[in-house]
Amino acid sequence: MGASGAKGLHMIRETSDRQLQLKDFIHPFGCDLNSENRWVKLAEVVPWDDLAVAYNSVMSATQGRPAKPARLVIGALIIKHKLNLSDEETVLQIQENPYLQFFCGLGAYVDAPPFVPSLFVEIRKRMGAEVFDAFEQAIVDRAVHIQKKRKPTRVSTSGGDGSPPSSCGDGSDQDRPAPVDAVDAQAEDVTHHGKLLMDATVADQMIRFPTDLGLLNEAREISESLIDEL
Repeated sequence: MGASGAKGLHMIRETSDRQLQLKDFIHPFGCDLNSENRWVKLAEVVPWDDLAVAYNSVMSATQGRPAKPARLVIGALIIKHKLNLSDEETVLQIQENPYLQFFCGLGAYVDAPPFVPSLFVEIRKRMGAEVFDAFEQAIVDRAVHIQKKRKPTRVSTSGGDGSPPSSCGDGSDQDRPAPVDAVDAQAEDVTHHGKLLMDATVADQMIRFPTDLGLLNEAREISESLIDEL
């Protein structure tokens, strides 16, 4: 138990989720799943393999019973916190929704709970702040990578020979320069990484905290007023 306790009681199984496609998801319904569904779109941008590395860091590769797949557990955590659900409700939502099952990496629809709700308790005990920080950093890095890929190129406002563009043409959008403000706003590189801690308790408040001298002075003033009345 000493050796397994350091890395956990579950044995990891290394798999990659990059090849999971919506068209390969098997379900008993008489229609195709919508590729524009928000969970399908989110599944395309989540860095599953990077998150799995952080998740597997608290698991054992040789000892213990086989653990649930990393994508299933990580996907369930994302669903739970994104929808602000309880442990039990998260499991029910995954059981009832094929899109959520696809998001969690299942290859086919299964009308059964993916795991018992108490697994969330064990996960919270096992995964400390470092693992969640690694999750957050992997998602931030992925978002920055996608933003850089989508960065538009500035549209030239002059002809190939340096002459100004001709006022005549076929009126197509290709001849029209993009708004400069919009291009500059989208072309700005992200230079700050990490997380920002915000707490309402740090806001300025007009609250007087009592001190020893203040209490003594207040007691003196009250005593003097009582003496004057007597």
